Amino acid sequence: MVFVKQADKDVFDDIYCDMKSQFPLQELKTRESFEKLLSDGKYCLYCAFDGECRVGYFLVFKDSMSLWLDYIAIFKEHHSKGYGHKIFDLMKQFFAEDFNGIYLEVEKPDEREPNTLRRIKFYESLGAKKLDIDYFYPNKDGYIPLDLYFMPFKTGLSMPDKTAVKSTIKTVFFALHGDIPHVREVFEKIK
Repeated sequence: MVFVKQADKDVFDDIYCDMKSQFPLQELKTRESFEKLLSDGKYCLYCAFDGECRVGYFLVFKDSMSLWLDYIAIFKEHHSKGYGHKIFDLMKQFFAEDFNGIYLEVEKPDEREPNTLRRIKFYESLGAKKLDIDYFYPNKDGYIPLDLYFMPFKTGLSMPDKTAVKSTIKTVFFALHGDIPHVREVFEKIK
């Protein structure tokens, strides 16, 4: 049986090692940044298990109004076994009482990189919709153009309006990327 539970910081060493193998380095925070974020209570690590076997993980930022998926991954030895769908289904159940949905940062489609197309198709199959906003992910080298999606947890919910989206991005940027000196300039680029 697959289930999700919040993890203690003591498992983060294993998670961070996996993150370095699965995420582009320009999209990763430093180990120190993660430690600081994980100690504040709004940034949380969750692990997914199949029985006693840890199969994946995700990190989210929660504030009173919004839920933001920062990272999600299935361990490589468990890819293509349906765990991604199961984790998102569990995430919906886990967070639906407190949040209308979750924001997702998604790589822009690139025909030369089939995994970008596969990920977009996967998120869209879960009900995620691309928001009409020019979005940029701040990093130490500047920023990365990405697409921002929103996945409602219940059918029939409307998508957040642009004002709400911009407010959420501002909160997230200064909470998750406040250590980046040019975060304000990147935020101002978002239209």
